[in-house]
Order: sequence, then C-alpha cells, then structure tokens
Amino acid sequence: MIKVDVISGFLGSGKTTLVKKLLQIHQKEKVVLIENEFGDIGIDGELIEREGFEVFEISSGCICCIMQKDFVQMLVRIIKEFHPQRIIIEPTGISILSEIIDILRKPDFASLLQINSLVTVVDGVNYLQQCEVFGEFFEDQITNASVLTLSKSQHIDSETISRIITSLREFNQDGEIISKPWDSLGSSEFENLLDGQGYMDLSDILHTDYKPCSENEFEALAIKPSRAYSQEELEQILAHLNQPRYGQVLRGKGFLKSPQGYWDFSYTNGLFTVSKSHFKASGKLCLIGKSLREKEIKELFKVKSGGVFSWLKF
Repeated sequence: MIKVDVISGFLGSGKTTLVKKLLQIHQKEKVVLIENEFGDIGIDGELIEREGFEVFEISSGCICCIMQKDFVQMLVRIIKEFHPQRIIIEPTGISILSEIIDILRKPDFASLLQINSLVTVVDGVNYLQQCEVFGEFFEDQITNASVLTLSKSQHIDSETISRIITSLREFNQDGEIISKPWDSLGSSEFENLLDGQGYMDLSDILHTDYKPCSENEFEALAIKPSRAYSQEELEQILAHLNQPRYGQVLRGKGFLKSPQGYWDFSYTNGLFTVSKSHFKASGKLCLIGKSLREKEIKELFKVKSGGVFSWLKF
C-alpha cells in the first residue's frame, strides 16, 4: 500500500519549509507531493518542482471542499500512472483536516492507501494570538493530528513554548508534540516524524462544528508585477501590509524581480523575510486574508492597471 502523509497547519505556519526537509530525507523513495494552493497562482509547488521532486498542484480552492472532486481525481491518476511509495499532501492553511481524512478513507482507496501520519505544524510565534481569533478553526487541525510540531521555536522563550503545549493538550491529549527547533533535529528524528507512529487507527477522528473554509470569507489576491523592486523598497512595502487600510492580510508569498535578479519573500501576520532567489521567471505574488483592499494593495506594490492576475473569494 502507498503511504500517505498529510502536513497541515494554519497560514504561514511553515508547512512548506517542513515539506522540503521531509522530501530531502525521503529522496531515496519514490515520493509524490500534492501541493494545494488557496490562490490562483502556484508559488511553492513551482519552487519545489525545480528542486527535482514530483509535484502535483491544485489551486483556486481547498481540497477539503470546493476542490474535493479534483483532489480525488488526482489521487486516482497518481496511483494508476506513477505508483509512488509515498504521497505527501500539503493542504492550504485554511483546510479542514478531518474532511481530508474522510476523502482518504473512501472505499475506492481502502486497499490502495495507508494513512501513515497526520502532522500539524503550529506557528510558535503566532499561535497564541491567532488561536484567540481562529480558535475553532485550529481545533480540527490540532485535534486530529498524530504529531504536532512547533515551527520557529528558536524565536520564542521556554515560557511561551509551555503555554503553547498546554493549549495544544486541551485539544489533543495523545499526539506527539515536537517543540525543538527544526535545525536541531537529525535525519532519524525527521524520519520518525512521519514513520514513527505506525499504522494509524482513524476510528476516533473528530469532526468539529467549524464550518468549511469555503464559508469563511477568506480571499486570495494574486498579482504579477512586471517591475523590479530594491530590497529596501520591498521591505518597506511588506512592513505596511499589516495596516488596516489594506484589509486583514494573514499570509503573503511570492518572488519578484530585483535590479540584479529576483527576491523570494514570505509574509505572515506582520512578520516577513526577503532573500535572494535563484528562481527566474515573471514576478508573482499571492496575498491571503479577509476584506482585502485590491485598489490600495495595487497602489502599495505600485502595480499598474491590469497587474492583478486573479481575485478569489471563498
């Protein structure tokens, strides 16, 4: 049977960073990654594919709800045509984990797929604040995880880590919690993160009362700027994104032209990073949030009319 690992977590928690590490660890296996992008522009999948991994993307919605049919069809195709040893699934940050589990438990897949691990990435820097706002949403991802791993734990103190663990245990009493910084974990620890739990008994999967992500008014704004940005200019733009005049921007990522090449950027809840990128293509970015202000965001990024590639509401 094909092992299936689901890497869930809220917007900007660090799922893709973890997926990249896991792909490197399991590169001797025949692994296929299913990358689910909420917006209409694929960012992460394209970057991972360029590192030599087999990636299938589903965009413009979540595989747990409006893109469920596409997800099922993709699984069937991967099983029949690629015969992988392992499938790693990275849903969007606003997906409902229990709904994905139900799809994987369909009779059509019963003799073909084995749910190997359900890993939820918890943003150590932002979790306590975001949990107050999106508490019911976090409950499904946390409750149904076999492993909970803290990202960015090197940036928080031991007291904060203890508070996070206490909060996680309110939702999940049995799952393993990994709070060590990822850079301090060895190869065997990353292997155990997926394979250390053994075959999973899913008879007690909890379905929360939280409504599907398609009913929660999240929005995705995808933009393809043609201009170049200096590092200082891009950092100033990202520093302004948390202002109310742009809406509630929860997550942003992309790669944009620089005077000498390209920038990679990542934005989560007011915090951001900008680094040089080896990726060469037209610049593109995706912002996810609520009540996004298209006109103001276009002005902030100095995008001329027609620079908006897509505007999605769910």
